[in-house]
Amino acid sequence: MLQPPAAPSFTHQIDLSSECSKIDKVSLYCGRAEITRSYKIDVKTGRNQVKISKLPSLLDDDSLRVEGRGPATIIGVAVARFPASTTATASPTLSSLEDSREVTQKAIARCTKAISSIESYLVTLDTKTVGSQQIGPMMDTYETEAEKLDLRLLKLEAELNELNKRIEQERALRAAAQRRDSLLGKTATIDLFVDAEGQVELVLIYAVVQATWSAVYDLRANISSDTNTVNLVYKAAITQSTGESWDDVSLTLETVTPTFGVGLPRLDPWRVGVYKPVPRFATRKVGMASRGPLMASSGYELYSEDLALDKELSPEIVHRETIVTNQGHLSTSFQVPGFISVPTDGEVHTVTVVELKLDAAMAWISIPKVQPKIQIKAKIKNASNFPLLQGIASVYVDGTFISKTTVPEVSPQESFDCSLGFDPSIRMAYHPLSKKASESGFYNKSSSITYSQHITVYNTKNIIIKDLTIIDQVPISEDAQVTIKLVNPALPPPPAASSSAISSIKSVSKSEKLPPPIKVADNVMAQWDGVDDPEGDKSAIGREGRLAWKCTLPPQSKINLTLVWEVSAAANVTISGL
Repeated sequence: MLQPPAAPSFTHQIDLSSECSKIDKVSLYCGRAEITRSYKIDVKTGRNQVKISKLPSLLDDDSLRVEGRGPATIIGVAVARFPASTTATASPTLSSLEDSREVTQKAIARCTKAISSIESYLVTLDTKTVGSQQIGPMMDTYETEAEKLDLRLLKLEAELNELNKRIEQERALRAAAQRRDSLLGKTATIDLFVDAEGQVELVLIYAVVQATWSAVYDLRANISSDTNTVNLVYKAAITQSTGESWDDVSLTLETVTPTFGVGLPRLDPWRVGVYKPVPRFATRKVGMASRGPLMASSGYELYSEDLALDKELSPEIVHRETIVTNQGHLSTSFQVPGFISVPTDGEVHTVTVVELKLDAAMAWISIPKVQPKIQIKAKIKNASNFPLLQGIASVYVDGTFISKTTVPEVSPQESFDCSLGFDPSIRMAYHPLSKKASESGFYNKSSSITYSQHITVYNTKNIIIKDLTIIDQVPISEDAQVTIKLVNPALPPPPAASSSAISSIKSVSKSEKLPPPIKVADNVMAQWDGVDDPEGDKSAIGREGRLAWKCTLPPQSKINLTLVWEVSAAANVTISGL
């Protein structure tokens, strides 16, 4: 390895700026970005000092590292910030425009003065000194000259307005340029020792803040056919205001967030003792709770792939001190295809990551007592190799925008539920509730009321609906004097039901067998709501009186559902809540 001398004989100064190179690659994290830009530099034998200016002011100094190839050794790297100059630099364009405006303003003043002079002279004319034969020619001359001056004045005023607009535009451009310069206020100084004159390639890798991305989706489903797939367009919403635009860069989206000072937290002892009451007149000492140890922040580290450098260059530049980097394996990277441009404007820019065709199990569900509409639910399996990050999804059904929903974090091969809005092609009628009262008994009279609820569902589609769930409820009694009996559908009571007042609506423990569904009509099964939910609370089944019909609805067909229950109590008992 080439060892540089302790005291180089001379220094070759090389001044560059970020404008002399192009950003090659951007790795975008949540809240940060890792920028990679490269320079090819002609160096001379001996010590060379490379200064690269106009780097982002938001650059994290500790994150900067320099790599490259060529016949040189990196002696040192330093980053300094230079405050933006408060002295405005001269602008030839702005000076020329302001000079033109001053000339135009003076011309307007002369023209206005000339018009005033002519009008004043006209007022001073006296018929005693001016003959009648001269009045006509003088008035003609006045009209001609006044018209010329008026037209010139209008032209000059239009020129002045145009100059004012151009001056404002130029000032706005200069102000924007000054703001950009203030965002590019850091300079990196790289000292090299070169053994032989030639060319080296330096690669700068650094992190900046005020750059982030989040996942957004387009979810497209087709319910007018019997397809069991949905199209999920995976997108990235990117914003950045780092001070430098990313023009035609290779963009990688990272799902992990770099952390600082990660360490195992301290678990302090949990002390228990005997309570000792404080004497009534004793003075309490008030103190502040002790603080736990502060975590020391380490430098910010980012990882990148090996750079593809020119094979014709010499072996890699050797750093004087060893820098150890690791390749992370706990995150997923998305390589955005092609080249991407993202200006530094703080606005949202959306790029497509991938389009996935995923299997989906469609289900239709309704609670008509609350809302007589059919809602579409999809259970979607992420069969891809891409993890889905949490994000907002725009839902399109049969090509029409329906709603927005949230996609949760989903790992590959996991499933998630998604609402696809309402299906207007399945019509529902929740008919008015009917009731019939009766009495029984001679000495101990009791009264009962039988309630009937009718529901009609009509499928106007040309395809079969295989998974339609209608949920309704019967009341539950909170008093032993009131008994409620489910008549239709004749569901068997949960095993925990007893001879108490709530005769057919009781909770069931997990160890007891659940009542099976019963057939009430062709393609219609009735059950207690939640019986078929493997992840539900089995002990709550029947507790709130909810039941469900599971239906298969052929195309262009109709079903009628009937719910009947009976409420009984002593004749002298007034029942509330019905």
